[in-house]
Amino acid sequence: MQRNNRLIAFLAFAMYFLTGAACIVVGSSLPHLVKMYDMQLDQVVLLGSAYAFGRVLTVYTTGRLVEKLGPIKVLAGGVTLMAIFLLGLPTIVNYYAGLCFAFLGGVGMGAQDTVCPVLLSVSFQKNYAGSLSAGQALFGLGSFATPFLVGVLLAGDKPFFFAYYILLIVPVVMLICMPFVKLDMKEHAQTQEENVKPLYVKHKLLAYGAILLICAAYSAVVNTLGLYLSSFAENMGISQSTSAFMLTVYNVGCVIGSFVFVLVLKKVKAQVVLLVNNICAMAAILAALLINTVEAYFIGMFTAGFFLGVLFSVIVAIATRIGYDRISVASSLVATAGGLSDILTPIVTGFLVGRLGVGFSFKYAIIMIAVSIAAAVVLRLNTTEKKQEV
Repeated sequence: MQRNNRLIAFLAFAMYFLTGAACIVVGSSLPHLVKMYDMQLDQVVLLGSAYAFGRVLTVYTTGRLVEKLGPIKVLAGGVTLMAIFLLGLPTIVNYYAGLCFAFLGGVGMGAQDTVCPVLLSVSFQKNYAGSLSAGQALFGLGSFATPFLVGVLLAGDKPFFFAYYILLIVPVVMLICMPFVKLDMKEHAQTQEENVKPLYVKHKLLAYGAILLICAAYSAVVNTLGLYLSSFAENMGISQSTSAFMLTVYNVGCVIGSFVFVLVLKKVKAQVVLLVNNICAMAAILAALLINTVEAYFIGMFTAGFFLGVLFSVIVAIATRIGYDRISVASSLVATAGGLSDILTPIVTGFLVGRLGVGFSFKYAIIMIAVSIAAAVVLRLNTTEKKQEV
């Protein structure tokens, strides 16, 4: 890989890490933010909603801007907004200012959704799907970085928000590197079909509907597990400390799986991985429920994470191969479907769990995986590697 391509890859992976770290800022320090603002939990948690709304409301526009301005300029804007979020949230201690900073952070995350697939299509022409999987792994590592830093700082009697300032190193380094990148998008557009191997569709509406449904269902699954896994474990009689660790084990599985599937996707089609991984994740969760022991839940959650963690990048890979001529727009549509699911899932599951008990959360996750499997079958039947077969 040429030095310029290595720099482009670095910016893409750094952006995945940055967004992974930033998107969990509110959740990882929620009790401390409650004290900082001296407000109720149900009010402070809306910072997370503001972040999600910022991403969903602007990501499609961001995708169009990538086509007009180029990915590096849009990336610079997104990185700057995320830096403002990390700097402003702990520095200006005002709840309404915090909501604005969170919204801007969500807008900045839209740059990851739309720019990174384009950058990786330039740098990794021979293993585009695998590079997206690596990006997903970096996102997972970023999600570990924030709570880890907060924990280390609190253990050393330092303010929790120093973690935000430490994370600012990432956007500063990225902004310093960007002027040295050379990227001719006109030349890249001419070779786009070579860089991203197209995936042709037999029935376009059916194929696009299937991939967006898969994305929404997948987001519902990971959100449900993230929200209720610890509570479900406690409800089954597992201790509070062990229950919290179970969620960590699930996340570790997600990260390890994302790295492993970088290699798998060199040999196996993304459509096959999408279908098989959903089936394996469902089998792991069902097995844990049937065996119903602490050990089974730990093994089942690690296994489910191993197969589920990579799937968002697989979905993006398939969507952008279908829309290979407009990668940023295709990836923005996927991000919109996932983001809307992120917003709706807590509302829907909160209503259902409140009436049917926390145990229903696992059943809801299984239902959503079943939806993904059905849609993955439809997608598999309506896509082909060869243009003449369409």
